[in-house]
Amino acid sequence: MDTQQLIPEPLEQYCQLFDAAFTRPTQQATFRTYLQGLLLGTERHKTATGLANTEPGQPGSRHKDAQRVQWFLSESTWDPEELNNMRLALLRTLTSTAPCDGAVLVIDETGDRKYGTHTAHVGRQYLGSLGQVDSGIVTVHVLYDTPHAYVPLKFVPYIPAHHFERKTNDPAFKTEPQLAIDLIDAIRADWPYRAVVADSFYGRNEVFQTHLIRQFIPFVLALPASHTWWHTADQPGSVEELALHAAPEAWQPLLRTYADGHQEVKWVAELQGGPFGPLQTFRLMVVTPDPVKLPEERTEYLISNLRTDDQDTMVWHAKTPATLLEIALLYARRPRIEQAYREVKQHGGWTHCQARSDLALRRHWNLVCVAFCFLYWEASQLIDEDPTIGPHDDHPPSAAAVQPPTWSAALRRVRCYLEPFVWIWRAWRAFTTAEPPKILLALLRSVAQGQPLSLYVT
Repeated sequence: MDTQQLIPEPLEQYCQLFDAAFTRPTQQATFRTYLQGLLLGTERHKTATGLANTEPGQPGSRHKDAQRVQWFLSESTWDPEELNNMRLALLRTLTSTAPCDGAVLVIDETGDRKYGTHTAHVGRQYLGSLGQVDSGIVTVHVLYDTPHAYVPLKFVPYIPAHHFERKTNDPAFKTEPQLAIDLIDAIRADWPYRAVVADSFYGRNEVFQTHLIRQFIPFVLALPASHTWWHTADQPGSVEELALHAAPEAWQPLLRTYADGHQEVKWVAELQGGPFGPLQTFRLMVVTPDPVKLPEERTEYLISNLRTDDQDTMVWHAKTPATLLEIALLYARRPRIEQAYREVKQHGGWTHCQARSDLALRRHWNLVCVAFCFLYWEASQLIDEDPTIGPHDDHPPSAAAVQPPTWSAALRRVRCYLEPFVWIWRAWRAFTTAEPPKILLALLRSVAQGQPLSLYVT
């Protein structure tokens, strides 16, 4: 092993796949440092000083290593869009993230607190991570959820109206639903999907609904319980009232399995009334654990344009039919991703970027996505190299044996070799420039090859 090497072999092999996005060796070297820092634990914020492992505060920020990282982010010449295109091309080659008809496009928002007046896209707006209105940056994401994994495809920051000369009347201003429309149109031709799934913010937006209907894009969108329409006094006037008036025989049981493995029985019904029904533009479904009380926090009101069956001739419905239970399960994939994706971004240092320009922010966010996809790439290499899985085995192992691990399990495995490798090398080099003893060198060689150390009690 090269004693000057500071990047483990699996991460080095992964980084080589993106070297063409950088024009200089210094950019390639800093790219490796950046990804390695994003994958390490969060003992320190993943700012320039943290990624370069320099002293916190002003002394460390002036160190040449921290300056190199900051230059790479803010002033260098590489294109973040080219890097993202290379990442998407790589995702298409992995078994767990390859395009498939059973995938769904999930629209998600990220709202992070940011202060100041000189940082791009900052404004006072609703931040989902805080659950309140505050000063921050909001980005709109489209994620690709396959039966085995989910990954972000594209994202775009929302620019508040006060950043434009004519405010909301400026031609360049776009709302978050309009940004989501652009993202869907940009990727839907290359990434097949079963439906677009989004929460009630998009479900009640007429611009978003109209675009999906006119393009015959299948969707499952949520509505708030208070969603109403014009009605007479003797008729139900909200989706919640329709659900309360549903006949007992309309409810069907649905077994939901959650990420931690536990299961729960929920009840599903398709409702008719007002603008909803099989012969209307939208079908309306309700998913709840209690069809009598309809608990507010756990009841989902869903609309979809998927056909009821092959005999459905509604011109505005999407071409493919879907059963009531299938629509409920399609939407069930969104809350799971929303929670997990928030954790992924926290571990990857999404909000830790100390940059003000639009370009630097986009570069940091793309690097976080590249680091996240490393987890699936490495997991795929381990499955391919498993000698127990033969290409011509008449009795292959069960599907569970070859399923890729979840992102959290993959991240733990990466950190079990990445952190010992990085911290032992740093401690040894701070102590001496001499060659490590044979026992320590053997340990470093092992973790450098991607062999994790067991850091947990079993």
